Amino acid sequence: MAKHKKKMEELYPQIQSYLESRVNEFFMPFYNKLSERSTGCLAIKEAHQYVEELQQFYMKAWQYHFETTIPRTCLAITLEEAYGRATGAEHPEEVYDLLKGIMNMSLETDRGLWLLANQVKSSALLRSALTYSGNPVETLGQTAEGREFLRDLHDFLNIYGHRTAITHELTEETWFENPSYALSMITNYVQHDYDFDKIFRQIVAERQAKVKELFERLPEGKMTNRFKEVYGWAISCWGADEDHHFYIDEMIAAKSRYFLKNVGRTLVQHRILACEEDIFFLYLDDLLEALQEPVPLHKVVEQNKNSFKENLSRQPKPFFGTPSGMLRDPVIERIFGLPHGLAGDPAKSFKGYAASAGIYTGKVKVIHGQEDFAKLKKGDILVCKTATPPWTVLFPTAGALITDAGGILSHASIVAREYKLPGVVGTKVATSKLKDGDEVTVDGTNGIVYYG
Repeated sequence: MAKHKKKMEELYPQIQSYLESRVNEFFMPFYNKLSERSTGCLAIKEAHQYVEELQQFYMKAWQYHFETTIPRTCLAITLEEAYGRATGAEHPEEVYDLLKGIMNMSLETDRGLWLLANQVKSSALLRSALTYSGNPVETLGQTAEGREFLRDLHDFLNIYGHRTAITHELTEETWFENPSYALSMITNYVQHDYDFDKIFRQIVAERQAKVKELFERLPEGKMTNRFKEVYGWAISCWGADEDHHFYIDEMIAAKSRYFLKNVGRTLVQHRILACEEDIFFLYLDDLLEALQEPVPLHKVVEQNKNSFKENLSRQPKPFFGTPSGMLRDPVIERIFGLPHGLAGDPAKSFKGYAASAGIYTGKVKVIHGQEDFAKLKKGDILVCKTATPPWTVLFPTAGALITDAGGILSHASIVAREYKLPGVVGTKVATSKLKDGDEVTVDGTNGIVYYG
């Protein structure tokens, strides 16, 4: 561990620049190749070569992923320790309030949706098209103003739309493929008074004032200097957590999906598959074998589809056997959370991690996937299994957040703090105990949800 900490310390100052170099020199060039390979006819041998190249890309991509995320996560723990020593704070995790207001790709996405919503607000024709009961894309396409808006939406999705609500899942259609997901969020933004830029400026100003006040009252000395050094590293790379997810976790699956659908079309032409999306129900070795020696795989696909459906209904066990105290690793716990017991009266409350301070009472909406995004209305309490960056577009609409999974350094917690959204994460039980319309109180300061 001592050797590991020493190595991590060497990496702290270059986390953001390392990620940016990998994105510019490795990820985006290959994504551009995948885009080229996603259209036009592919010969069987050509498809085989490209799939093998994608496999090698994945191997290297995840190396770069963890070379970014492990130092970034270790830096967070180092920051807590340095803050605790410098200030004597009983709860050193409060230091994360000093990292609000750092622009990242998740916030950029939210801002882009807000700007599109502003276009709709300023036009009676666009508002009418988005609230019309029919297909909004078809309705927008019938007028010059609507077509111009669709072009703006396409430009937005071409940058920010390579995502699904279930990260890493190839079977889910992306926002880029189906603009209705983005349009539903834009419609929600239109329906309430929300100013991204104003709120973001306020958060930045509050953070800067808190940092200034803290630095002025801290005594000079070794521990203060150490905290200032670590804080400087942290603020320079705090956006890397959301950025790496945008460019790696989300985009790798989306860009691969487009390419693999084209490979699927090749397999349909050779009567190996019945439809292009059946390719997502093959294991990699089955796919590579079929591209070398074409044989029909209809039965294999059917079996794998049945297994997939069965697995969707399974509830994974959090652990096997009896967990020992050694499992309470601070890094693991802060990101993924650990099982909790109930707090107070089991019939009236349950506990999780205090992700984002504040208390809020409201009605619950349980969101299972992007097909449910539109049902979240202004002030509803967002309840979900977990909230990865693609879910943060819901945060400007939600009144509070409750999740089954996650810790105080999960994506959900980090972005909830950005939006000052009271949040309790890692409850393990929220989606099973709560249903749409339930009125609950979220105590994000103490990590408790009161209901019943």
